Amino acid sequence: MLPIKVTDSGVLIVRLQADLDIGRRAATTSTIDGLLTAHRSTPVVLELSDAVLSPAAVSIVVRADRMCREAGTAAAVVTSSAEARRTLGVGAGAQAPDVHATVRSAVAALAAVVGSVA
Repeated sequence: MLPIKVTDSGVLIVRLQADLDIGRRAATTSTIDGLLTAHRSTPVVLELSDAVLSPAAVSIVVRADRMCREAGTAAAVVTSSAEARRTLGVGAGAQAPDVHATVRSAVAALAAVVGSVA
């Protein structure tokens, strides 16, 4: 089970290990899919640990971001690593996830998006 938290403003925060290996990718993606189903329409923040970003973690983040877009759910990614932020921004192409350095800035950005739609 992935560590999760729901903020007072209703944002779901999912903590991911940045150094996930390929063997855990399918199970982690399935868990995230279940969380998205259980928390429908809830904005999501994927918070990466400080470890070096693995290719499997990039894949999970890009896939989770795509699942959120397809479900009409706002999403953001948090990593304190400038290198990881660049990788996620460049490696994802035109549909790059919304990447932030802090949870606070990601939650604020999601609250603004959700508030403008309401």
